[in-house]
Amino acid sequence: MRKWIFAIVLLCCLPLTGRAQSLDEVIRLAQDSTIMAFQSRYQFEYNSLRYARFEALRKPQLEFRFSPAYQRIIADPDRPYVYLRNFDRFSSSAKLRLSQKLLGLGGDAFVESQALWSEYFGRDVNNRPRDIVAVPFSVGYQQSLIGYNPYRWEKIVEGKRLETARKELNYQLYRIAEEATVRFFRLACAQGKLDMCLRNKETADTLYAIAREKAGIAMITLAELRSLELQRLNAANALLSARGEEQLARESLLSYLRTDAIPSGARLTVPTGIKPVPLSDDDVLELARSNSPALQQKQMEISEALQQQHKVRREHGVKVGVDLSVGIQQISNTFPGAYRNPQFFMLGGVTLSVPLMDHGAARKGVAAASAWKAREEQALREEERALAEDVTTTLDKLRSHEQLLTHTAEAVALADEVFSLTAENYANGLCDINTYSLAQNRRDNAYNQHLAALAGYWTTYYHLLTLTQYE
Repeated sequence: MRKWIFAIVLLCCLPLTGRAQSLDEVIRLAQDSTIMAFQSRYQFEYNSLRYARFEALRKPQLEFRFSPAYQRIIADPDRPYVYLRNFDRFSSSAKLRLSQKLLGLGGDAFVESQALWSEYFGRDVNNRPRDIVAVPFSVGYQQSLIGYNPYRWEKIVEGKRLETARKELNYQLYRIAEEATVRFFRLACAQGKLDMCLRNKETADTLYAIAREKAGIAMITLAELRSLELQRLNAANALLSARGEEQLARESLLSYLRTDAIPSGARLTVPTGIKPVPLSDDDVLELARSNSPALQQKQMEISEALQQQHKVRREHGVKVGVDLSVGIQQISNTFPGAYRNPQFFMLGGVTLSVPLMDHGAARKGVAAASAWKAREEQALREEERALAEDVTTTLDKLRSHEQLLTHTAEAVALADEVFSLTAENYANGLCDINTYSLAQNRRDNAYNQHLAALAGYWTTYYHLLTLTQYE
């Protein structure tokens, strides 16, 4: 009889067979193949190309522009005004411009060469049916609002936008690792529960077979035999339920990985032990703040609000714009004549806008921009508060799971020992079936608690990695 009990104890140590899959391998697969990983990489690529375009536009730009036009004027021919006479006009202009944004001032400087040709047709055309204006060379500077430098603000905002995209990509990769860990341990716990139910089913079958032999020689009561039969039926039902849970957990993980890398029957290698965090609480919080894409996004929005506030303040009151150009030009009715003996010219224009009555529009615009900046600053403070709370909670949970993992490991070892001793006592007739069942339930409970502690620790650990990205 004792050899039967030794067989029962041995069944408690037999795992399922199959190829092993580690947590690191699952995370690598997830970061390579999940939809979120593709989306994050595409988003970062978009922002990188956008920033590259922004940088390219800050370099010298060379442009050629050609503009043909046709104009027909029909009016009263008896009236002597020129702009009412009948004629057709065909014109075109060609311009070659080299421009450069002056980042320190906020305006555009340019060097250009252009030619304009106008041809007049009709009975009211005078002695000049054709005009050709040539500007071989001119330089100039344009700025619509003195005191406001949009290029400096664009540099700040676009730089923060790219940094936000970079941090968002890293954050999402860690989020993928965190989600993969959750699904990994969901499957690992389901496999552990399936192992336990298989062992219990084998044990229940063996005990029932022994009990039937004993019942044949009247060594056990009918009540004990029926109890073992009920235990065998419950073990079969629990095994059926565990197989369903394991299949659902496997499908959930494979769906997330978008691959069949974990075939049916493959085993997951659950990491043992813990990974110490070589950082103080203040260092963890500082890393979380510096790597948070949400905080970076809020800082970018504050920069945009500051830009708008600065702009409306410059527009509030007197607005000044300039348009200056210096060069040479000539006019003739032939192209060679238009480029012969060019004359020096200097054009200067200053736009001065003074609001005399706007019903408080400018003042309200300044107030609205200030209110929006205050709103963004408040949102940043709230995001910092939520992040600090998340970091503190995660650290507390991690330490709690570390202690629980140690205690549950001790409980599993003790429960296995108690179960082995109880099984031996039951074989020697020193205890009844209820004592044996109680020891088995306690062992199963300790095993489940240890699996839950493992899952809780590693999911919390990877959430801390998501926040800090210190690895």
